Amino acid sequence: MEDKKLLYNLIKQAKKGNKRATFEIIIRFDPLINKHSKINGEFNQECKDYIIDKLLKKIKDFKKIRLPF
Repeated sequence: MEDKKLLYNLIKQAKKGNKRATFEIIIRFDPLINKHSKINGEFNQECKDYIIDKLLKKIKDFKKIRLPF
C-alpha cells in the first residue's frame, strides 16, 4: 500500500512540474517500458521514446481521484 501512496504522490508532484518526480516515475516504469519497446523482438529506441512521451502526456492529464488508502 505504501508503494501505491508513493506513486500517487509522485504523479501529483510531476503534474505540478516537479522534474525529479517525473524522472522517478520514468525510472520506476523503465523495465516495463523496455519490455514493450520492441519491434519484431528487437529493442527499438524510437518505440521507447514514444511510450515515454505518452506517459508524460498522461501524467499531465491525470485527474485527482480519491484512493482507498
